[in-house]
Amino acid sequence: MADDDSTTLKKAKKSQHKQKRQRDNDEDRKAKKKHKKEKKKLKKESIDDGDDTSVTAKKAKKAAKKAKKEKKRKQKELDEKIVSSSAIEFYPDDLKTLQLAKNQEDEKQKAAAAAAAEAKAAAAAEEKEQSAANGANNITLLLFYQYVEPCWDDDQFQVALKFVTDQGNKYGLTGRMRVAKEGLNCTLTGSHDGIRNWCAALRTFDGGRSKIDQVTGEKITEFAKTEFKLTDDLPPKQRFPKLHAFEVVEIVNYGLAGSRAPEIAKYGGKFHWNGMVCL
Repeated sequence: MADDDSTTLKKAKKSQHKQKRQRDNDEDRKAKKKHKKEKKKLKKESIDDGDDTSVTAKKAKKAAKKAKKEKKRKQKELDEKIVSSSAIEFYPDDLKTLQLAKNQEDEKQKAAAAAAAEAKAAAAAEEKEQSAANGANNITLLLFYQYVEPCWDDDQFQVALKFVTDQGNKYGLTGRMRVAKEGLNCTLTGSHDGIRNWCAALRTFDGGRSKIDQVTGEKITEFAKTEFKLTDDLPPKQRFPKLHAFEVVEIVNYGLAGSRAPEIAKYGGKFHWNGMVCL
């Protein structure tokens, strides 16, 4: 009985391969016939169109190459199948059951692989979208300098230096702060809200010596009327890497500190403090 089944299986496989060869021969004949027709068509177009021949020939060659590649792909899929539906009916019942089970398992694995590939593609797309969102132009640049009147003494200077540094770290700012007894000169970068929150905090800073407006009765702080110059929507690459606060003699380096400072009366200054000009 086993020998008969084996013989039947061999005959079925032989018949299958014979049918496959016949299909291949038919496809080859069709491909040759198609190629011959395209060649004739190209020849005719070369006569009618002149310079357009090379372009048409390239297109035809590309199409033929694509068809050949597709044929190879289909043939490979056919060869990878363990058995065809026409041959499995000749299998013994026990072998047929095993083969069907294996085919079903293969289909499950293919479906799982396809689902995994789809999930991976979706994750990659989401990551790309998130990366694009993070890379949006959302950086704000702040530029300003402001003299104080009168200049800070040593204690007031240290209070001011600590205040601007702490507030800068609090709101995640980066850049440079030139801090002198005569005032501040800052070039900073940060988020839209971070920069504005820092500016708002600075407007409230009085260093312990706020004044009262004689007309309005409102409290006047050191930087209440400071003009902050803001530039929004800059790319992340323009953000400074770190925050640096420098202790300097002059917020703008004119080389006029100390004994070299000009007389206030001569240059129309408003205040003179320990040899430094405060405007």
